[in-house]
Parts: sequence; structure tokens; C-alpha cells
Amino acid sequence: MFGKRALTAVAAVGLGGASMLTALAMSGPAGATSNSASAPGVTATTVTVGQVDDLTAPLPGLFKSAEDGTQAYFNYINSQGGVNGRKIELNAQDSAFNSAQVTSETQNMAKNDFALVGGFSLLDQAQVPVINQTGVPDVAYPLSIQLSNNPHVYSPSPATSNAWPEGALKWFKSKYPQAVKHVGILYGTDTPTEIAIQNNVNATLKALGYDITYTHGITATTTSFLPDVLKMKSEGVQMLYESQLPTQQAATLAKELQQENLKVINVEIAAYAANLPQLAGSAGQGMYFAEPYSLYQGEDASTTPSVATFDKWVKKVDPGVFSSTEPVSALYGWTAAQLFTQALKAAGQNPTRASLTAALNNVTNFSANDLIAPGNPAKNIPPSCWLLAQLNNGKIQRISPSPKSGYTCNPGGNHAASGWKPQTR
Repeated sequence: MFGKRALTAVAAVGLGGASMLTALAMSGPAGATSNSASAPGVTATTVTVGQVDDLTAPLPGLFKSAEDGTQAYFNYINSQGGVNGRKIELNAQDSAFNSAQVTSETQNMAKNDFALVGGFSLLDQAQVPVINQTGVPDVAYPLSIQLSNNPHVYSPSPATSNAWPEGALKWFKSKYPQAVKHVGILYGTDTPTEIAIQNNVNATLKALGYDITYTHGITATTTSFLPDVLKMKSEGVQMLYESQLPTQQAATLAKELQQENLKVINVEIAAYAANLPQLAGSAGQGMYFAEPYSLYQGEDASTTPSVATFDKWVKKVDPGVFSSTEPVSALYGWTAAQLFTQALKAAGQNPTRASLTAALNNVTNFSANDLIAPGNPAKNIPPSCWLLAQLNNGKIQRISPSPKSGYTCNPGGNHAASGWKPQTR
């Protein structure tokens, strides 16, 4: 399922066919006395990386937060002098929600930029042929199946359509043994990836003994769920498990549940946002959040220093970032930039794509200083730890079994599809 990366092929990218050992020697501190233009996008004073985001379509500003988060982390690092005397610059481009444009922009970046970092696009599968042909490293949170399993891609928080976290689901089953027999699900149908991910979610639920009573596909432009609420009420749904509903849609759904007096255990993942309590009002009371990341929009700032740092710098780039359509993309832009920067520091005074790849292959545990649950970027193993929070009295706060900072790993684990195995690079 997972292809192996030939070291000679990687070394050849931007190195004129030099061997891996030669590349590392050329880029390491012992082999360099001053900065040089050692690879595409690398000069004596700068390192430029590329990023493709859905900025203007299918919804205006959809993943602008990814650019904000990536830029914010580079601003933070550059304020400390950059990496090995070089400032990091971001070349961010709009996909225009057009596959041909995604491909074209990625080709330009593979030719002129050192790596791809922090991109967020529903059409990122259009990058795959270019990435495979050029071997340009891609440090990002992929949204497509094709990219999530690609050997050139390193995610700060690996997630594939072939593995889904079980920990929180085990906890909910123990707490609500009757409700898990009557589960309702709404899921995205805008892309094949959303459907594939939901299929894996459903498989995980069933493997753990959940019974899905009602399921229905929706789109990003769905503005009312009243027909779904009425059907769920008639079919006796007692729990909602929503892995894909963004903040505004989750708030609308909560209000319509309240309107029809359908009381359910409401478990959300993508809906977490600082403005959700205001959007949902009293209808959001008791809503659960099972997350693979800290409460990064300020709630955990006093207990997790990396949250305070993230909040400070990302708001400098965009004060309204947490009111955007998909604020979580800011977190993944920041953590992708942090993973890239960690590898860049280890890649030597004059880095090459080969030395960057070698450094990324050594990152087997990454949490961005507890901003996200620890995963294994090198082997593409998703996090198995998690955080539980709840909306009570207008505030989203951690609740037991989550600690005051960090994550709970018991229960933990991932439900893997048949044949799934860690990445071999």
C-alpha cells in the first residue's frame, strides 16, 4: 500500500545526482563555513517555501487561516533570527478551487521553492504527480487520500482514511452504553476524501459496537438540517457523532435540535471554536468535543505555553483568525511550519532537499510542544491520545478524563483498515 522512497532518487532532486551521503556532507555544519545557495529556494539569507490554499473558492476565505498560521510561525522564528542565519519566506498561492491551477502552482514551487509547507486545499490530490516526479518534500496536513499516503508527505498530525482514533469512542461507549446503540451522523459529500474518511469512521464505530441509526450526506453550503432532525427524532437517535461539521453548521444543527426538542448526546470534532458558544447559544449546552489538539483558541493558554505563543503570533497576522470559516487550518499551518523548521535546523548549514528529507525521517514523535496530540510524522502514524472538552454555561473547557494540560491516552488506539501499516520511506 505504501511505496518505498529510493534514496538515490531523493538525493538526485536538486543535487545533480549526488549520493545521499555526499548531500549530507555538503549540507552539514562541518562541510560549510558560510551560507550558500544550496538548493531551490535557498539563498545565503533566505529559505522560501511554497503553499497552495483554497482562498477564494469554493467558499471565500475558506482556508485563509492555513496561510495565517504558517506565516505566523515563520514570523515567530524570524523574530529570533531565523534558522542558521536565514529568514524563512512563504510563497502562498490561491488554488481558485481549480485542479489545473493547483498542479501549475505546485510545478512552479517544485522548481523555485525549497519545499511545500502548510498547504490546505480540497484539491490537493492534484499535487501528487508533481510531488512524485520532483520529490519535493511536502510538510502539511493533507486533505486527500492520495496525498495522505504519499511517501514524500510529512504531516504534523498524521491522519489517513485508513485509521481512525478509538480512545474517545471507547470512553463514550462506557459512559453512554444505551445512546451508542442509536447514533446519527451527518457527513460531507463535497469531495471523495470526505466520503472515504466517513466510511472509515463508520467502520470504527461499528467495530466498537456502535449502531448507526441515521446517516445523511450534506454539502458545505447546507444551511438547515431540519429535515434531518425530524427524521432522527422519528428514528430514535440518541447520540450524534460529527467528525466533519464546521462551527457554523454545528451551531445551526444544535439550534434546530433544540427547536424540535430532540435531546441527544452531541459529540463534535471539527466544530470547536471560540465563537461557538455565541453562535449556538443555549442550544450548545453540554456539547462534547473530542479533539487531537489543545484548546488552541485561548482556553488552554494558561496551562499550555505553546497555546499562548500560537495565539499571540497568529492574531498578529490576522486578529479575526478564530472567526474564520475553518480556524483549525491555522493550527495545522503553524504546526506544519514548526515541523518543517525543526527539520530545517537539523538539515545542516546549507540544506538540501535530501538532507531535509533525512531530517524529517528522524521525526518519530511530534506534538508541537503539546499543541497537538503526539503522532509519528516519519512513519505516518496518527495520534492515539486525545482531549475531551465540553461546552457548559457559555464556555468550552476541558473535562475528565483529560488532564489540565496534555492528553489522555487511556483508552487509546486507532482502528486500522485491513492491510494498513506504518509508512515505509
